Amino acid sequence: MSLARKEKRISVEEYFDLQRNSGKRYDFWDGKLIELEATTKAHNRIKRNLIRKLEVPALSEKDCKLFDENVMTQLKSREKYVYPDIVISCNPEDNDPLIVQFPFIIIEVLPDGTEQYDRTEKFFKYQRIPTVEQCVFVSQKMMAVESFIRSTEDQWLFKALEQPTDQLVFPKLGIDIRVEDIYQGISLKTEEE
Repeated sequence: MSLARKEKRISVEEYFDLQRNSGKRYDFWDGKLIELEATTKAHNRIKRNLIRKLEVPALSEKDCKLFDENVMTQLKSREKYVYPDIVISCNPEDNDPLIVQFPFIIIEVLPDGTEQYDRTEKFFKYQRIPTVEQCVFVSQKMMAVESFIRSTEDQWLFKALEQPTDQLVFPKLGIDIRVEDIYQGISLKTEEE
């Protein structure tokens, strides 16, 4: 997704009206709209591969629910709402029909247009949500997955995964995904290209 910022400030209520009535998706950041543009085939395939591997009995056994990029996530304040590519909630109180309020795991597939925004502004806010236990960033340009797992309130354990046989581990869910399975059906550039 590439992004385009609209500088006109609007209220939260206006934002929700816009989301209900427009065909476009926007992140909402302190009154500013950040338009999320269309994704690529690679982005969509990576996301589908992840969803297929995550939607296993272990997820429902823990009373967790997975949502994709068409469901917004509320950040710590009521002034920030975003659309992660994949968000998992395991909180039984997370019952709003439109918004994930208690995200547990957040996954972003990184396109050129929003990679910096996803890695900086959004990740900074994700880390401040008390219920978030893991954030994952997946490149769509090369085989590269980064996992951040909360170890304490202010510390995160980082793991870089670049080999096909590396395992993306979701320890709180008991789910492991091989990196090659994330990229199944995707043509990636090699270092020589």
